[in-house]
Amino acid sequence: MKKEISMKENKQPNITVYAKVNLNQTLFDFRVGAVGLKFGTVEKICEQYGITYKKLPTYMEFSAPKLRLQMFIERLHFSKTKYWM
Repeated sequence: MKKEISMKENKQPNITVYAKVNLNQTLFDFRVGAVGLKFGTVEKICEQYGITYKKLPTYMEFSAPKLRLQMFIERLHFSKTKYWM
C-alpha cells in the first residue's frame, strides 16, 4: 500500500540568515563577466522569493524555507555582501 505524503510532512523548516543591509539597498552582481548586473533592492528580492525579514538594531534578519533562502543567499554572495547564519 502506498503512503500519501501530506503537505505538513513535506514542509521544510525555516532557516534564518543575518546581514548588514538596508531594505532599499541595491545589490549588484560582481562576478567576472556579469559585473554591474543589477539584482534589485533587498526588499524586492525578498518579495520575489517570499522571504520574511525583520529589522534589528544593527542588522537585518531574513527567514524562509531552505530552497527559497538559498536563492537570496546567492544574491548576497555574488554582490559581496557579508552575511551569517
